[in-house]
Amino acid sequence: MPPKPKITPQEIAHYAEWMCSQQEIAEVLGVNQSTISRLLQKPEYQKAYSMARAQTKYKLRRKQIENALDGKTVDGIWLGKQYLDQRDSVHQVEQKTNVQIKYIAEWGGRAPELEAGEDVPLIEGEAEEEV
Repeated sequence: MPPKPKITPQEIAHYAEWMCSQQEIAEVLGVNQSTISRLLQKPEYQKAYSMARAQTKYKLRRKQIENALDGKTVDGIWLGKQYLDQRDSVHQVEQKTNVQIKYIAEWGGRAPELEAGEDVPLIEGEAEEEV
């Protein structure tokens, strides 16, 4: 039986810094995932693992902000979704417009009072009725 490889907290931290999952760390180091899980129950390994991931999240967030300020957002958005639990938020907005347009045609409103014998001005195109 081959000797068990000695895995140090620094090795765990190295792979955790690259955001490797426990399964990926196990595969790279040639051990079972249960071995990594068991090691991460020890305080020195857990601290190394969580500190390395926290540092990477910090670097990602910092780079994301720098890129956003430079107008480069696509990579930062993707990385934020993958590792910073950022999500797209979709809000469906229903906009109802109730617009009533009234066309009111008035021919000058109420007719002015006319003196006896005064002619009524005609509107262009209107024919005078013969009596």
